[in-house]
Amino acid sequence: MAEGKKFEQALPVGFKLTGGSHVYTIEQVLGQGGFGITYKVKARIMAGNIAVTTHFAVKEFFPSNCWRNEGSTQMLYSPTTKVEMEACLKDFVAEGQRLQRICSINSNIVRVNEVFEANNTAYFVMEYLSGGDLRKMVKYNGGGVSEATMLGIITPIANAIQCLHDNHMLHLDLKPENIVMRQSDEGGPDVPVLIDFGISVHFTNDGAPTTTRPSKGVTQGYSPMEQFAGVTRFDPRLDIYSLAATCYFLLTGRDPKGAFDINAGIIAADLHGRASKVTIDNIVRGMSKDFNNRPATVRQFMSGFVANAPQNVANATMRQNYVAPQSAPESSNTRIVSGGYRQPEYSYPGNSYNSEPKRKSKRGLIIALSALATILVLGLAAWGVIALTSGNSRSKGGHSRDDDDKSLQYAIENEDFKLLKKYAEKDSARAFYPLALLYEEKDNYDEALKWAKAALYCNELSDSEQRKANKLIDKLSNARDAENYYSSMADDEFYEDSVAAP
Repeated sequence: MAEGKKFEQALPVGFKLTGGSHVYTIEQVLGQGGFGITYKVKARIMAGNIAVTTHFAVKEFFPSNCWRNEGSTQMLYSPTTKVEMEACLKDFVAEGQRLQRICSINSNIVRVNEVFEANNTAYFVMEYLSGGDLRKMVKYNGGGVSEATMLGIITPIANAIQCLHDNHMLHLDLKPENIVMRQSDEGGPDVPVLIDFGISVHFTNDGAPTTTRPSKGVTQGYSPMEQFAGVTRFDPRLDIYSLAATCYFLLTGRDPKGAFDINAGIIAADLHGRASKVTIDNIVRGMSKDFNNRPATVRQFMSGFVANAPQNVANATMRQNYVAPQSAPESSNTRIVSGGYRQPEYSYPGNSYNSEPKRKSKRGLIIALSALATILVLGLAAWGVIALTSGNSRSKGGHSRDDDDKSLQYAIENEDFKLLKKYAEKDSARAFYPLALLYEEKDNYDEALKWAKAALYCNELSDSEQRKANKLIDKLSNARDAENYYSSMADDEFYEDSVAAP
């Protein structure tokens, strides 16, 4: 991947970073912000007696006022900032260790595997999430999602935020880019996961921050007005505003206006016709300019969605178990509680579950198929009579359906590109998926995507085949725009520290 000046201080691709448990080889830079750099890395780990290679994300503490000399991996900073840097580094290590404990009690918080120091700085190793973020998901589906789908997505994230609050932490950067999907390898539902704790703050029981690093990061449209002045005390209503703004985004497919420009009338008008009055009123409360008018806790905010709501909406609000309120255990071996949600109305490239297109009512289709079946039976009977009277003879060079089937099977088994293309263009559904695989081998991602999607949408695939087709579509989509997606880090950045307040 070609890396621009934005990543000029990053460790080079191929560099081997020695951690406490594994050696991590850097593959690419995922993002760089005001306080750190995030890498995609690979490492060899042992699964029993077998060594396997897997991927992780590694966050490096690297403030914007630090640098590296050419050819060096050591982080450097001005002697005048030594005290500040040492304090911030200590905070970073504590943050990683705290997340390592908290993620063990809520599976919708990005999992941290280890924290270590090297190169005059520190790192923590996280799971690598490749399923795409909410912005990418909504964009892929052409706009906002339904009310029930929004609730299905936001509820596990709300539980994750509540878990943070129960452990005296504020996230302070909740937005579509910081909710990404953990893909299931076993056909289950993909799971929304909260990431990027670059500006999060931990507090004492008395509400005072335990970190020395200033927290003035904001995101227009998702940060409340009071956050622009800096965060000096524990107040869950900061995150509640961002959570409500994320609900707004999911329903509309658009970012809300900034906190200084938006008001209740604008929010209600934008959401009109997209959700029930109960849901609209609750989002309006959550995004109130006056923090005193917002719900005091995430639990209260989420309960506002189901109070007097239609039953189908209430049923969409799912619960995920986690240990709260309590301090996160000191051991990182606490059992992780599984969580997930279903997406009833839309799909996206990273989803390998329940992603077939929404289908219309089947009643008319069943009637039509029944009529067609009757015609076919009568037709086959007539054909049988003709075949018997003709002695099943065919003229020289004649061609039967059996020949077509055998020829298509031959093309599939022998990966005959020209023959598969011929059958695919004749709408022979069995040719779609193998043709997509052959186009992938030729690095023709556009054609490969075309036929992979045709295979998925022909509705003739088994559940297992649908999952394979979904994963192929995801792989092809990522391959097609990988350079733009990772090097520009424009709209769909997985790991990005918030921009500084203007």
